[in-house]
Amino acid sequence: MPRTSAFLLTCAAVLALAAPASAAVRFFSYEPADDTTRRVAGDLTFQFNQRLIFTTLLTIHSTEGEASADLKPSDEHVLGAGGLSRLIGAAAQERDLYEVQPDGQGTDLIHAFCPGSAHAWLAFGRLVEGRPLRVRVLGDAASGPARLCETFEFNYRGEWKLPTGPGVPASDLKQPRFPY
Repeated sequence: MPRTSAFLLTCAAVLALAAPASAAVRFFSYEPADDTTRRVAGDLTFQFNQRLIFTTLLTIHSTEGEASADLKPSDEHVLGAGGLSRLIGAAAQERDLYEVQPDGQGTDLIHAFCPGSAHAWLAFGRLVEGRPLRVRVLGDAASGPARLCETFEFNYRGEWKLPTGPGVPASDLKQPRFPY
């Protein structure tokens, strides 16, 4: 009987911790903190999954340019020998690397953030509510290893809250055909 009680107590503890560990989709908006960031990037919103221990970025939305791109986690070996340390320094805190997906409007963002590159990566530090954010933009070069294109500095602007509840019924999303 003591083994059964211990087992049930362990299961209850695991279930209690599992709910907070599930991903929560969040949106943080940032405004440029310097002239270069304002000129090249403008206001940006980052969509991400936040879990108990780690965060995974999903998309980047440019509010001024009305462009969006998906982000995909990437390993720094794609940057060539020396990886992030060679490009941004060993002491830099921006170690989470994401590739800007070149489909859709991603190509436009790549060209805006890193002219002359066909691929671009964004290196982030931690996204923390209420704190500034530094983003390093890295791009491929026509010949040679990847290069540092820009360093963006952002001030936290706010969080977009998602609605809670069951959502909108599908029947409410249908629009009548025109003309009526």
